[in-house]
Amino acid sequence: MAKLTEKTFEALEYLQAHGGRATTEEMRVALGCEKIASITARVNSLVKHEYAVREKVEVEGEDKPLTYVQLTDAGMSFVQGEE
Repeated sequence: MAKLTEKTFEALEYLQAHGGRATTEEMRVALGCEKIASITARVNSLVKHEYAVREKVEVEGEDKPLTYVQLTDAGMSFVQGEE
């Protein structure tokens, strides 16, 4: 298992604590980030390590689809420091 940065691990822990799925906006607010780019970088790392996948969902009345982040089985069971 890969060692994650503190901020990426914080995002993973948030997702683990919230059923393994959240929108990037929910994560941004909960983790106190001003810009969505901060969450995007963390999610990119989770996706790269195959701990999460992105899902775009069209919402009626919205201009852009919502981006959900869903943990994989590996992401749900990840514990920092375990080999």
